[in-house]
Amino acid sequence: MDSPEWTGVRVRKTFFEFFEERGHTIVPSSSVVPYNDPTLLFTNAGMNQFKPIFLGTIAGSDDLSKLKRAVDTQKCIRAGGKHNDLDDVGKDSYHHTFFEMLGNWSFGDYFKKEAIEWSWELLTKVYGLDPSRLYVTYFEGNPDLNLEPDFEAKELWKSVGVPESHILPGDMKDNFWEMGDQGPCGPCSEIHYDKVGGRNAAHLVNQDDPLVVEVWNNVFMQFDRQKDKSLKPLPAKHIDTGMGFERLVSALQDKKSNYATDIFTPLFDQIQRVTGARPYTDTYGKDDSDGIDTAYRVVADHIRLLAFAISDGAVPNNEGRGYVVRRVLRRGSRYARKYFGAEIGSFFSRILPALVEQMGEQFPELVKQQQDIKEILDEEEDAFARTLDRGERQFEKYAVQAASSGTNKLSGADVWRLYDTFGFPEDLTKLMAEERGLETDENEIAIAREKAREASKAVKEAVQTFAKLNVHQIAELKDKIQLPLPNDEPKFSIKFSEDDMTGKVQLIYTGTEFVKSTKDIAPNTPFGILLDRTNFYAEQGGQVADTGKIVIDDVAEFEVRDVQQFGGYIVHNGFLKYGELKAGDVVTCEYDELRRQPIRNNHTGTHILNHSLREVLGDEVNQKGSLVDQDKLRFDFSHKTAVTLPELKKIEHLSNEYVRQNCKVYAKDVELDLARRINGVRAVFGETYPNPVRVVSVGIDVDMLLETPENPEWRKVSVEFCGGTHVEKTGIIKDLVIVEESGIAKGIRRIVAYTGEAAHRVQREAEEFGKRIAAIESLPFGPEKEAEVKQATVDLNNLVVSTLTKEDLKVRFSKVVKAVVEEQKKRQKAESKTALDAVTGHFTKEENKDSKYFVGHLPISANAKAISDVMNHFKSKDKTRTVYVFGGSEAEGVVVHGVYVGTEHSSQGVTAELWAAAVTEVVGGKSGGKEPTRQGQGTNADKITEAVAVAEKWLAEKLKISE
Repeated sequence: MDSPEWTGVRVRKTFFEFFEERGHTIVPSSSVVPYNDPTLLFTNAGMNQFKPIFLGTIAGSDDLSKLKRAVDTQKCIRAGGKHNDLDDVGKDSYHHTFFEMLGNWSFGDYFKKEAIEWSWELLTKVYGLDPSRLYVTYFEGNPDLNLEPDFEAKELWKSVGVPESHILPGDMKDNFWEMGDQGPCGPCSEIHYDKVGGRNAAHLVNQDDPLVVEVWNNVFMQFDRQKDKSLKPLPAKHIDTGMGFERLVSALQDKKSNYATDIFTPLFDQIQRVTGARPYTDTYGKDDSDGIDTAYRVVADHIRLLAFAISDGAVPNNEGRGYVVRRVLRRGSRYARKYFGAEIGSFFSRILPALVEQMGEQFPELVKQQQDIKEILDEEEDAFARTLDRGERQFEKYAVQAASSGTNKLSGADVWRLYDTFGFPEDLTKLMAEERGLETDENEIAIAREKAREASKAVKEAVQTFAKLNVHQIAELKDKIQLPLPNDEPKFSIKFSEDDMTGKVQLIYTGTEFVKSTKDIAPNTPFGILLDRTNFYAEQGGQVADTGKIVIDDVAEFEVRDVQQFGGYIVHNGFLKYGELKAGDVVTCEYDELRRQPIRNNHTGTHILNHSLREVLGDEVNQKGSLVDQDKLRFDFSHKTAVTLPELKKIEHLSNEYVRQNCKVYAKDVELDLARRINGVRAVFGETYPNPVRVVSVGIDVDMLLETPENPEWRKVSVEFCGGTHVEKTGIIKDLVIVEESGIAKGIRRIVAYTGEAAHRVQREAEEFGKRIAAIESLPFGPEKEAEVKQATVDLNNLVVSTLTKEDLKVRFSKVVKAVVEEQKKRQKAESKTALDAVTGHFTKEENKDSKYFVGHLPISANAKAISDVMNHFKSKDKTRTVYVFGGSEAEGVVVHGVYVGTEHSSQGVTAELWAAAVTEVVGGKSGGKEPTRQGQGTNADKITEAVAVAEKWLAEKLKISE
């Protein structure tokens, strides 16, 4: 395609320049993962990052708090939660799960006039869009809410040259924007574009016509919606705009479809190169007879969402936004295979380079994290590929049954089973059903889902612990039943063949006896299965057991919750979800690869850490225990003293150097005596090893080690006796981050470390905390800075990040704390002087020379120390006089007060306790102390003046009575 005059890059750049010339600050897009907003699954609109400004909750330490005008392009995702465009993607020309939202913003600065004039100028004068194709809307009002029509906006549109026939009223749905049930809101004015032209398209505005689309929305934020639904004017009026980048580019390139623009053509070209498919022709519905164009759109859209979501930390998993990412990837994978015949396992990562090249300049996070994104995409695809064939076969079976039943409906139980057993998200199954002309029933699916959850809940309690094989049962298996030991070599395979996933049921272990069928075992009862061959890893050597499924497709499914080895026999513990299993059944063994993958990272990471510890701390370091699971690695070792920070730094550095060499990991069974001769080989002291023993070497082939086992060079290599699972190459680990070093017993130390995505997550959190410290540092001294420091102190203590990084953060933060403390002392001293000067100044005035007391509100903050200093002065230096002093203000929301009763008044029956009690009734809170003093704090700061009057009146009445 010839390069258009208005390329996507030029459109974006022009937008920035236009508003930058008008005093706007270019603000980077926030993450698509809204870490600071738990109400959102993903960032779904340009205003999300500015929400605290509109709500008035933004901290002074936030850089955004200083903005008056801003311009940006925001990465947005609408594929889950309240805003979900996933089902429409591919079917029409303008829906996307990922899109950019261009926006210009005014925070209490300019308002309607400028927003409307600039909108029209940019679209018609700068971009050169035909004004006759543009239609604008304004809010028509709502009498029930006492909202007048926004005739001001209408007149402003007329003043820039929009004919009245192109200015249309709109209701609350289309032309009144609200952040939520409560909060900032206001009328809005949309701009719509007619892609056809040469006609009056006013009647098609806001009618979901694909050829008359909204391109820009100007929101005039001027109200605050209250709990009672009433509208209260905001203290400041704001402008919040959003323009769909893809829609704007489509208009400027005169395309009927967003997908026909240069935003998507580089991705389509790459898809064609990878798949060899016919070129993209931008057809829809029945015109797209082979479904290829739809598949192009789906894949191109989905790689955008996947890359941006993963780069911002939304990695695929089974919960929340992680599940959305997984669903999108699996949906796209199925399209790629069905319509392009693509091999699943590394499909999306081959499209990724085109996206990075196209968008990497505007969004450098794509460039920085390209390798991580690729690896995560490949891992996810590979895991899904293992069940995709079987799942599609099962779907075909269900589809035939549904068609022949006459109902033409896929049952809810079948939809759920395709997810539960084969990992097919519900929306993917619905899509496949739609392709076959089958219906699905949401209610049935919900019932099946809930039934499965209830069963799982009931099972959870029952399967906390599983029965073990005792010595007599092991002997029974060996001698009486004469059951051969299983072959568990497939557990070491990383790329699976069908053979690796196939086993045969030998026996069922009920917890007390061995049986040949599950038919007499009650539902949801925990039991064990013994197979002749398995790829499941049984817990040993510090590595946790695998979880997963043992399945006969559509016949029976056993959920594996734990795997243990007893005398060489491997018991898969769990419960039967449906069906029956019996001895002789051929089953598919499917461990959870997405759980195993980080376990492999952590196990190889443990070997590398063990090697680095010896390199830095010496040969005295010996392993004393370890735990390797999907979250972390934990390593216990002998060492007499705490590992110093410089030593930790060196250990972490050496470990990561090893990781980044991307060494191949080798493993081989070797005769024990020969294996022990390998120079520097690591083994756990006191552990009994089998003969032959499995030797794992990171970087050097085991056969090479065995050629010259005493070679001193092998001392530089990580070589261990180990029966665990490991990565193919160390680069897969990505990073190793030490998050804890501690002592657990005399002479025994413990290190906890993260690898892979977990390591990247804590690095991101550390980086965010570093930004937070910088923001706090830039705040002017005052209550807000003090509060921020107080909260950050707590959060820093609880922060789980690299030990080294945390120490750096503590050093940086301690300087901020020190500066705040010094300023507090300085202010404290100044306020104490101000308070004391105010009181002593009262007594030194000529008219007050005979005064014996002072009651008053001092010109100080709610400073309890200053109040105390005043009391102590009179207590030690002017004992005859009495003072009752107050500090604080309504703005602070706190009042402090204190009393000292001089000797002259105490002899007249005046007590600090009773006097303070009278004041406390007014200001609230409590007071305490020992006669002749009393000090308190209250929350009714709006009643300080009243409290001063009450204090004066109480003393006057007390002295009158004593006279």
